[in-house]
Amino acid sequence: MRKIWDKIVAWVLSIPADKRLHFVCGIIIAAFFAIALGMKFCFWPVIFFAAGKEIFDIISTKQEFDWKDFVATLLGALVPQIFVLLNLWWF
Repeated sequence: MRKIWDKIVAWVLSIPADKRLHFVCGIIIAAFFAIALGMKFCFWPVIFFAAGKEIFDIISTKQEFDWKDFVATLLGALVPQIFVLLNLWWF
């Protein structure tokens, strides 16, 4: 069991820190909309936040739209969304 855990940890640490941060931010934003505002589809606002962040980066740093950051944020938003949908389905 320890070997499996070590492999999981090594895989997570192989992901760049910036992408991990985007993933966690996606979780936080979606969880806020699910818990504080009671949204059943908390994934949708994260799309706008992630796109807005990338557009802000384009304007402020003159970089291209970073699709990997965008996708990492959306993948993070899937975590609370799955829990919300399971809660709706089970209860």
